[in-house]
Amino acid sequence: MQSHIKIKTKFKCIIGLLEFERLEKQTISLKINAKADSFLDYAKVTKLSKKYLKSKKFFTLEKANKKLAKKIKIKFPQLKKIKIEIIKLEIMKNTKLSAKYKKKY
Repeated sequence: MQSHIKIKTKFKCIIGLLEFERLEKQTISLKINAKADSFLDYAKVTKLSKKYLKSKKFFTLEKANKKLAKKIKIKFPQLKKIKIEIIKLEIMKNTKLSAKYKKKY
């Protein structure tokens, strides 16, 4: 049985290079699109992702995406493909900033 999940969630975390980004949490949107050979529990993937990103203080979106993908793969070894996008929603007025990462295993 294959599993294909799509997750889209919002929460606050510390991420960024600028001084104000290192001091205050900012709202991000996290999108995950993942495929696996067997059942992939979207609730557990979401919980793990939020907990991981909230517990770290990444400097770049690219690094956060890559590290999160690795963390998810370790916890869910049945994972075959993953696409992650983190979007900063409040970086500047009328502006969003994002980075995407995808990996096949």
